[in-house]
Amino acid sequence: MFTTTKIGHMGFWTQDLDRMEEFYVRVMGFRVTSRSGPGAKVPGGASLFLRCDRTHHEVVFFQAPEGAPSLYSETGNSLEERKVGFQHVAFEVPNRMEWLKALKHIKNCGVEIKYGPLVHGPEGDGFAEGSGNRAFYITDPDGSYIEIYCDIAVFEDEKVGWGDIL
Repeated sequence: MFTTTKIGHMGFWTQDLDRMEEFYVRVMGFRVTSRSGPGAKVPGGASLFLRCDRTHHEVVFFQAPEGAPSLYSETGNSLEERKVGFQHVAFEVPNRMEWLKALKHIKNCGVEIKYGPLVHGPEGDGFAEGSGNRAFYITDPDGSYIEIYCDIAVFEDEKVGWGDIL
């Protein structure tokens, strides 16, 4: 057996690298680490690597072929489509003040809050096994569901879960 320490990054196909760069830089505050043009040695031949900290990338987009179908062709987003597979990606902010700043900034960018703001757990939305974190949800231009959160429960004993406590 081995130990995984965290989710390192998420990769997505997109029809429009420019549109995703504009959204993730202007709305989400990410920085471009690198961008490769056609013919690069990456899936699809072109890519966009984005970061929110010092790590090379947390999100990477690859150029989908012309006319590739959307994963969310019926509803336009991963929340409502309800297909097996990807549902959302979550980005943590360090504290409640940054979370509130993120909420205001994203609204000021004209991005619709799809769900929330709320607190997951018995003290918020009533989900007893919830993580206790504050959250709100948006979608990116390709319809991928994004959670912005803070204050998630941390277990001092890695072997303990809610079933052992509640």
